[in-house]
Amino acid sequence: MIINKPIMVAELSINHLGLVAVAKKMIDEAIAGGANLIKLKYKDVDKYYKDDGKKWRNFNFKNYRRSLELSKEDFAYLADYCNSKGIRWFCTVHDEEGLNFIQTFNPPYYKVASMDAGKIELVQKVMKLCAKENKPIIISLGGKSDEFVSSLVDKINMFKLKAFLLHTVSIYPTPDGKSNISYITHLRKKFETENIKIGYSGHEVGYAPSILATLQGAKMIERHFSLSLDWNIHHIGCALIPKKYKEMNQIIDKLILENNAALAEFHKEELEFLKEMKYV
Repeated sequence: MIINKPIMVAELSINHLGLVAVAKKMIDEAIAGGANLIKLKYKDVDKYYKDDGKKWRNFNFKNYRRSLELSKEDFAYLADYCNSKGIRWFCTVHDEEGLNFIQTFNPPYYKVASMDAGKIELVQKVMKLCAKENKPIIISLGGKSDEFVSSLVDKINMFKLKAFLLHTVSIYPTPDGKSNISYITHLRKKFETENIKIGYSGHEVGYAPSILATLQGAKMIERHFSLSLDWNIHHIGCALIPKKYKEMNQIIDKLILENNAALAEFHKEELEFLKEMKYV
């Protein structure tokens, strides 16, 4: 099977700590590491999370989570910064207000997270916008059944959209052996078409499942990205630091090169070695 390089996405998530300077450095490092796309996240924390007194390291969760958000002005700045660096970016949207805001930047994709994929009204609004702007939709499938995906595919086809459906396991970080990578092949056989492609959004520690996802034909690989794993924020354990992100990309490139190489009985360099017995 010929394998093509997936679209490689570096998801900044909240690992920029709400700081533009950190986000800029992350974008630079992601580009250097082989990312094709930057993914940001826009969320109205006060609307999205319940006021249930939830704590994070003894801090009120909503206050803590709010401190990690980028402002609208930050988004405008980072959009210009990505443009200046020649890399495209897109964003996860969690409500109609966020969708309308992100639309003003004319991103190449719109993303719906696993936790929102069951929100019919939101998903339909994103699909309508994608149809209007002739852009693909990206939807993560964490915790979703084949029955759910089949219904989702019907809606995608109804709107005549292109789409990336990302297999993911919504455990942060995902324990070894729990990434369920073989499900990518299952999804490809059942749902992949010319317009609907199957990808992978990984939450594992390291990158072994991401490489396996590539070998199973994933068309997009999305990974959380961070400058450090030492920051005490949630989900940090499933991120890749720049060195590891670049390493993953290099291994994927080498595996694709070996996999796609033409069949050869032997190489002429082998005969030269055997004849001359040259040990370099």
